[in-house]
Amino acid sequence: MAPPSSSAIPKDLQEAMGRQKRKNSQDEPPKSRKRRVGSEQLQLQSVAEPAEGGYLAVVQDMSEEPTSTDLRRKEDLASSLISSEMPYGTETVRWPNGQVTVLPTVMLNGRNVLENDAKRVRQMAALPISLPTSPRVDHIDAAALQGGDLRNRVAAALRDDRCAVVRRAAEPGPEKLTLQYLHDEFGISDRLCSLHDMAKRAEDWTHPHKDGTIGRLLDGARYTDEQLCALDIPLPAFTIPSPFQTLDHAAVYAWGETVHEFPLQDTRPHPDVFLNRSWGLLHQAGIYTAPHHDSNGKNTFVKIVSGMKMWCVYHLDDASVPRDQAADVFHRLCDIDGDLSQLPEGLVAEVIILHAGDMLFMPPGKFHEVYTPLVTFATGGHFLSYLTMHLSEWSRFLDQLYGSMFTNQEHEDTLLVLRRMVVAIPRLSHCKLYHRATVALCTMVLNPGQYLSQRADEDGAALHQSGKGGKKSGKAVRTASSKDNVDSKQCVDRANEVANHVLQVLKLDGAQAASVLDDRPYDEVGDEVEFGDQLVRFQAY
Repeated sequence: MAPPSSSAIPKDLQEAMGRQKRKNSQDEPPKSRKRRVGSEQLQLQSVAEPAEGGYLAVVQDMSEEPTSTDLRRKEDLASSLISSEMPYGTETVRWPNGQVTVLPTVMLNGRNVLENDAKRVRQMAALPISLPTSPRVDHIDAAALQGGDLRNRVAAALRDDRCAVVRRAAEPGPEKLTLQYLHDEFGISDRLCSLHDMAKRAEDWTHPHKDGTIGRLLDGARYTDEQLCALDIPLPAFTIPSPFQTLDHAAVYAWGETVHEFPLQDTRPHPDVFLNRSWGLLHQAGIYTAPHHDSNGKNTFVKIVSGMKMWCVYHLDDASVPRDQAADVFHRLCDIDGDLSQLPEGLVAEVIILHAGDMLFMPPGKFHEVYTPLVTFATGGHFLSYLTMHLSEWSRFLDQLYGSMFTNQEHEDTLLVLRRMVVAIPRLSHCKLYHRATVALCTMVLNPGQYLSQRADEDGAALHQSGKGGKKSGKAVRTASSKDNVDSKQCVDRANEVANHVLQVLKLDGAQAASVLDDRPYDEVGDEVEFGDQLVRFQAY
């Protein structure tokens, strides 16, 4: 597709582009700016006008070569949807980057039954757009780095509790999704799945589901009286795209390093081990997802294949606040009946606009809300990393208090995988380990009952009782909140033995280990540690 002519671009944007071009031609580059946004800056903007500096993100993207599916240039994302995918009377909102989108709308008896969702999106649209100068989000140009450098950049961001957005990490998919495309590229047939119905969710937040098919969801984009999405479409044949695969330390080390010594015969690992590593998300236009974080202490990646998302991430302004206080702040954020016209005190937020081909990586415990203004298909998944165990521990602590409110899904394979990650530590020859992250991993394995999420506890799950002895036996034992999440007693005992020994090498008893986690900023990873030959006795075979 040829680039649009200058007449297709609004006059004010043409003038802004000219100013930006003249500015970039100067010898001295502009100084970077870091902007901290507190709750006092979050007064709602008028729908008719963008926030201050509202065209900045659009101007930046206009300097890049567009593709046929690139929506970065387009200011009006709403008009073509009204009456075709959204009902007459659908309101719109202007975001700080100048783009205009529809608001969530399902009309019933002349009333928008999604008005509460629309209110939340208006409040999202008053938040600042994340810029390359953000101290909490690493903006990365995929074309500027080689594979290893790109992977290491993302790994460092996650380790330090920063999101990483990788622009144009992959080729975008088609503008119009079809079942044929989903089948050919992702193996998604017209399968039966659980659809989320936004009108049903407005009536009862806890029961938004109905059965349907992927084809029905795609066809339903033409129905103006509904809004549907499908979450967690299993994609077991896929994993993190290249070059990021080895960020998944659970797959690389927890299983790769341990299955020979501790095979899976006579055990029953939870299906999440294999099915939750990659999934698809398919949304009709105008769907809002309330604040939450992804459960059980896992990193999250998302790749936009077609369409776009407004992805708002929330950060604690002070990483040193006590844990209970942090939990209360996020409790107020996730209150679905609350008013977010001003953020709870102690939080800052920014909106990351994701287009087709972009990828987003989020560290464990990163609270976020999402708006999907267009029909969008995305892939994603969860993974565990030695680099982010301190954040996994903190995330799981929050779930223990308020998991039924904080998380959108319970993943029951976590303890099983954490144990195998501990078992693998003595043979890690080139993987970096950090003091506080390692203490967190060992603590989660040795004290699993302290990290049983509220959601799992409400389901009546029993706490794990650790066994004693190292006798070789294939007998399966319970290792988590589900009766199906089991590993061999031999592997469980080895994990406990290694974890205890690691803490001894670090000169920590149980109380001191707890102090390392409780008395320091939650995002502090600690100094790099090397165990040398102090774990050699666990390397025998």
